[in-house]
Amino acid sequence: MRTSTKLVAIAALLALLAGCGGTRPDATITTEIQSKLFSSAQLKSAPLNVNTTGGVVTLSGEVSSDGARLEAYKLASETPGVTKVNDEMAVAQARPDPAPAPAAVNPAPSPAPVRTRAPQRATVAAAQPKPAALEPVAPPPPTPAPVTTAAVPPPAPPPFVVPTPPPPPETRTVEIPGGTVLRVQMVDTVDSAVNKAGETFRASLAAPIVVRNEVIVPAGSDLYLRLVDANSAGRMAGRSGLTLQLASLEFQGQSYELSSSDYQQTGASEGRRTAATVGGAAAVGAVIGGLIGGGKGAAIGAGTGAGAGTVASAATKAQQVQIPAETKLDFTLEQPVSVTYSPDKNRSAR
Repeated sequence: MRTSTKLVAIAALLALLAGCGGTRPDATITTEIQSKLFSSAQLKSAPLNVNTTGGVVTLSGEVSSDGARLEAYKLASETPGVTKVNDEMAVAQARPDPAPAPAAVNPAPSPAPVRTRAPQRATVAAAQPKPAALEPVAPPPPTPAPVTTAAVPPPAPPPFVVPTPPPPPETRTVEIPGGTVLRVQMVDTVDSAVNKAGETFRASLAAPIVVRNEVIVPAGSDLYLRLVDANSAGRMAGRSGLTLQLASLEFQGQSYELSSSDYQQTGASEGRRTAATVGGAAAVGAVIGGLIGGGKGAAIGAGTGAGAGTVASAATKAQQVQIPAETKLDFTLEQPVSVTYSPDKNRSAR
């Protein structure tokens, strides 16, 4: 019975070391689902609305078929952070194609009339009086007149038409409101031991920027991030940290400056880590010693655990902070930005 009590106490002590995680913001969930719908061949042109409240996603709008509806529901339900999906989508009714108009038939041109001149009959001079004994002379046969045809002029060449130049591509200007969440994927690596404040780093949009259910900036567009603050910790003291902000967006040959929230990543403080290591080791040693040898055993265990913790802390090297390439970060625009673009060129850069 005493042994079971000892094991329960040790298990309860170890359970105190467990941590807990957080939930994803609704705006991040909405942006990721819209990116999945736009990347789907069946759902790319479907007018779907995505609304997320407390992890519950509501899909509304019209899809082309039951298969597209099922795919939209599946993409939304598989998104991390989604607890429930409300399906309010409708399937569009098929419309018959209009019958083609009969092709116009041009009548065959009628042949030009041929003009002929009537033959002229030769006249015979009045017969002179002949002797009664002679036979009358027969007139000579008439000479046929030549047949003439009217000359047909050659067809006139078509008039020369100057080709009309194509119209310039249509452009639109849309304002991306403040508070929009931008999902970013790093291209470069940021390291607190190497990089300094003021340096810029390459990144790209991991999800498209959507305004009123329309993709304004597609995924894969180029971004630049600025390192606002960088601290490198020394041995046995200090804290490493990195602070990043969005600097600019490169889109369709134009650059747009951005103002965003900070992304911070901080390493553990060496002084705090040392104290935690020594104190934690002493506490664990005291509990185990008390369970085995009573009060005297607890004192001995605490001293032994503290000594082991001090040795481990002395051997610990200062922790640096690194944000590797391919890491996905979330930033929130603090000020709106107006983007001018051509919808015909608005294609995903991936």
